[in-house]
Parts: sequence; C-alpha cells; structure tokens
Amino acid sequence: MNIRRIVFLLIFGAYHLVVFLFTLLVEFKDGYIYTLLNKVSLFKYGALLGLALFVIEFLFVRNDLNASKQDDGI
Repeated sequence: MNIRRIVFLLIFGAYHLVVFLFTLLVEFKDGYIYTLLNKVSLFKYGALLGLALFVIEFLFVRNDLNASKQDDGI
C-alpha cells in the first residue's frame, strides 16, 4: 500500500469511529437528544464527507488498476 492510501484509510476509519461514538452518545443519553437537534445538520455534513471519501477511494483504486494494466501491457 502506498502512503496516500494509508492516510486515506486512517481518515476514513477515524470518521467511522466518530460516527459510531456519536450514535452511542445519542442512544444512551435520552435527555441529551433535545440539545442535539441543532447538531443534526453537522451529522449530515459528516455523512457527506464519508460519501466523498468513498468516492475518492474508488477513484484511487481505479487509477491503480489502470496503472497496473498499463505496466503489464508494456
């Protein structure tokens, strides 16, 4: 694995860890949910970030596959 992919996967893993902890916090603190209603938009932005990171990973994999096909063809 190259350094670019390792950094990406670390960021992606940290994102999923934060989302998991956030959902646990909401689940265990019933009274806290009402104060979190104004932060739901932040969660949507986090989910959008996750989708963007997924698309970036897809592009990296496609780029690596194309590069390996060109190396094999030479």
